[in-house]
Amino acid sequence: MNSTHPFYELGVIYDDRVIPEFLNQNAYTGVSYVSWYMRRGEVEVTSAGKRLRARKGDWVFKDPLTVKSHRFSCDAQIVSIRFRMDWQGLHFLPPLREPCIYSGAQKEQLLDAAEALCQVSKQDFANATMMLSDHAQLSARLADWLHYWHLAREESYADTAYPMNRRIYEIISVLGEDIGISPVDYSKLSRVVGLSRAQINRIFKQSTDLTPKQWKEASCLKSAEQLLRSDLLSIKEIAAQLGFSDGSHFTKWFRGKMNQTPSQWLRMQRRQESSSEWYKAPN
Repeated sequence: MNSTHPFYELGVIYDDRVIPEFLNQNAYTGVSYVSWYMRRGEVEVTSAGKRLRARKGDWVFKDPLTVKSHRFSCDAQIVSIRFRMDWQGLHFLPPLREPCIYSGAQKEQLLDAAEALCQVSKQDFANATMMLSDHAQLSARLADWLHYWHLAREESYADTAYPMNRRIYEIISVLGEDIGISPVDYSKLSRVVGLSRAQINRIFKQSTDLTPKQWKEASCLKSAEQLLRSDLLSIKEIAAQLGFSDGSHFTKWFRGKMNQTPSQWLRMQRRQESSSEWYKAPN
């Protein structure tokens, strides 16, 4: 947890037309970093009262845990790279940023690296048996793309990961003992770090951009996504594992975060995975 190096997990990626179900999405969040390159058409992204419009040749960067809406044109075709990050117990590199349009110095290198990543993923997903060399090649392509992604972030935001206060690690360690939706145990946190509730909230917010409650909710959402994608548990079983009173309680909470029910969200994820003609060059 105290490593200064982030851990990355690749999500759904594709190079294709935007599926109909994804053309318009309102007031959703999530725990993944998402980057879109506009091959064709345009997209309007709204977040925190601000509206951005990206057109052919633009990159769009979206951070996790930010609430946003988007509207693609019907002819939109994109390269989409989605990944999760774990850095010192956080699901992002603070501070969180609002969505932005990027067309700076790294634009072409980002696209070249994204195309190479999509091409390798096409081979990997088409082959049920992956050798260690295949995993290594996929990791290398992801690392190459992330290199340019971080350069673009540093160019746009002057992003730098700063070491956090030791007590922040201790707070995250206690919070991480329960992945569910249960309330923050401030009594235990106070015993561990020797601070009051107000002090805990203040230093945690200053270092992470989140309150302890928001961190727990983000962690719970990440666990919910992982459990849904595993196809091993029913909605009722996932709800019980995450501390919800029943499946309806979990569904209502999830919909409040994603603006979709768990079943709707999972169907769209599967649709994105199955419908994309991987690495299809634009006409």
